Amino acid sequence: MDDRVEALREAARAALPPVEGTVRLPGLHAPVEVRRDRWGVPHIYAEHLTDLWTAQSYVMASERLFQMEMAYRLGLGRLSELFGELTLSMDRFVRTVGWNRAAARHAEAWDDLSREMSAASAAGALAWLEAMPARPVEYLVLETDPWLPGPEEAALAGAGAAVFMAWSLSRAWDNDLLRAEIAERFGIEAMRALFPLIAPEPEAVRPAKDADDPRLAMLRDAILSPSGEGSNAWVVAGSRATSGAPLLANDPHLVVQAPSAWFEAHLVGPGLDVAGVTFPFTPGIVIGHNDRIAWGFTNGEGDVQDLYLERVSEDGTSAEHLGAWESLAVHREEIVVRGREEPEVLEVGETRHGPLLRSYMIGIAGPRVVEGGIRRTYALRWVGADGAIEPSTVHRLDTSGSWEEFRAAVAGWHCPGQNMVYADVEGNIGYQLTGRYPARRAGDGSLPAPGWTDDHEWDGWIPFDELPRALNPESGFLVTANNRPDGEGAWHLGSDFLPPFRARRIVQMLTARPLHDRESFAAMQTDTRSLLAPEILGHLLSIEPKNDRQEEALEMMAGWDHDLGADSAPAAIYEAWCTHLATRILRPVLGEALFEHYFSRRQWTNGFQYRALPELLAFPTARWFGEDGVEARDEMARAALDEALDELGGRLGEPMSAWRWGAVHRARFAGRLAAAPGLGELFTVGEVELGGDEQTVAQALFEPGVPYDVVVVPSWRQIVDLGDLDASVGVLALGQSANPESPHYRDQLALWASGKHHPMPFTREAVERHTGTTLRLEPA
Repeated sequence: MDDRVEALREAARAALPPVEGTVRLPGLHAPVEVRRDRWGVPHIYAEHLTDLWTAQSYVMASERLFQMEMAYRLGLGRLSELFGELTLSMDRFVRTVGWNRAAARHAEAWDDLSREMSAASAAGALAWLEAMPARPVEYLVLETDPWLPGPEEAALAGAGAAVFMAWSLSRAWDNDLLRAEIAERFGIEAMRALFPLIAPEPEAVRPAKDADDPRLAMLRDAILSPSGEGSNAWVVAGSRATSGAPLLANDPHLVVQAPSAWFEAHLVGPGLDVAGVTFPFTPGIVIGHNDRIAWGFTNGEGDVQDLYLERVSEDGTSAEHLGAWESLAVHREEIVVRGREEPEVLEVGETRHGPLLRSYMIGIAGPRVVEGGIRRTYALRWVGADGAIEPSTVHRLDTSGSWEEFRAAVAGWHCPGQNMVYADVEGNIGYQLTGRYPARRAGDGSLPAPGWTDDHEWDGWIPFDELPRALNPESGFLVTANNRPDGEGAWHLGSDFLPPFRARRIVQMLTARPLHDRESFAAMQTDTRSLLAPEILGHLLSIEPKNDRQEEALEMMAGWDHDLGADSAPAAIYEAWCTHLATRILRPVLGEALFEHYFSRRQWTNGFQYRALPELLAFPTARWFGEDGVEARDEMARAALDEALDELGGRLGEPMSAWRWGAVHRARFAGRLAAAPGLGELFTVGEVELGGDEQTVAQALFEPGVPYDVVVVPSWRQIVDLGDLDASVGVLALGQSANPESPHYRDQLALWASGKHHPMPFTREAVERHTGTTLRLEPA
């Protein structure tokens, strides 16, 4: 073993936190008990709520200190203080869109409870910083010391991390930008083809509406004038569960990362008994259950970001509005860059609608900022600039005991908006869409609007009581999978919901048997059956093969059951074929930069494959296939199939029947420093083969430009039994600790990969039965 790696392993062992005995902790009012179970999950018992938040943060910092610092730095645009020029483009992007400025506004408006929680949480993390036996190895590699916010900065840093999370789940502006770019360069019909409605009528039979289409009118006014980024959640009532009580499942989908995005904990204090997962920088529990209710999330996917095309004066100091010139607000941002004597100075202009954009981002696993890639002058308005999630909202959720209290708590869940499923010990099940959504004066927000008029302003928010919700439906179940929610009513919530394939598959499985239990829910969470594949293959399997190899592949797929299992050869052929076909269709039309932005490195979703491709195949035109008609389509499909078979043969060898989707479709969990020379083994937690794709219940999205590495996965799986909370189970993708020498660094990975869970003991008796170590925290 490399001497440097061995030295780092020794240092990692020296940095392991104490898990037994007694530790003196400044600021505590009374002793706190921390019982860790077999999986390293802390069950924390405190006599005071502030002690509980202090102890929780102390424990999280002891396991995830570097991750905590990264979240704070990212949210405030301060990564370059650590990483130098390497992260400067990211910091410039963050400071331009203004996460740091939004965080300052939010923190200033926090209520007293949020400030109290933030202060207690900061005290706990700082106490660990003072007491830790050694620096985590990340700091040794970076040759620096840890930084955490002090009491005065704590609210700002926490708000910045919350703004970052809100941004990562608010992705409408990028779709707006792409729609505008494609419409301007290739026309409205091309934009419609690449961004069809979720359930469109075929283009060939859709009546022409150019004259009345408000999106086209907006384009003419704003764009074509003379130049001048998933999850599943479901719940069944007791009538559909073997236990006779509600059963709730949730698996939020996040980017493949190490350590896990979530930290498990069980918190017990005055008026509080709650278990589940939270972000390492968030006091309380974000997803889980207390002694009365359970809840889970999927991202709401509503449109909370609008672009405004601005007319800016020649000297760049003002923007036109209603015939007058309004001075831009100018924010001077100084970015400290490691290795430089002077900071990077950035001046950000802002109109009445928001900051003027200079760049966009591509990529999921390895995101990259494309600076100077925006051709027009756009300002961004975003709900998250007005409000995110503050700590008191999480606490009110954690202490809710009924449907009414739950709804009252999540009314303050401003951004990112979430589909929340609910169940309680009284037998109720429910659904509530949360978040702020703009009440637009005109338009649907799907394209940039002219900023020099007031026709497209926001007139406040859609009232919370008018957002979709449901309680105890006759069906006995509720399902959400980022699909369009029912009950939009008169309000337009967005244009970029994900298609209903995962939701439909979940409903198929829920209705396939009269009663469900934990085992059936666990099987559902790992289901890899695709409802999209037969729609696409219905067009592709009709082609005439041009050689024996193509004939073998077509025969194999014709008998396929559309299960994208890791062991499936047809699944590998299907995914590779779709990727090469999309490349052949799009690259010649869009050009390299737009092809990369729209398809190959698109952030968060392969919208082309599930939204546009089926319709293009059904109605082939010369724009996309060179000539009109099925002959040109089939010729391109044959060429793409050859390319797919060549690629898979080169990677997997022969025979074709032995190919496996999981052999090329793998998730690699690696820390930020795994890319450093010689450190890959130390900071790589593990690699697993996966089935599925973006539109299967078992989420496994890959970027077409980085085939076929999995970049989005279920980051946490939980199944909560409201009849016996001790019977509830959960699993992280990796483990509790970020320390490579911890026994909890990767101890949940095998469980997660096999679709299994670990127990979530809840009652005191069950916790004591599962206790592995006990740490006592006493006032210093």
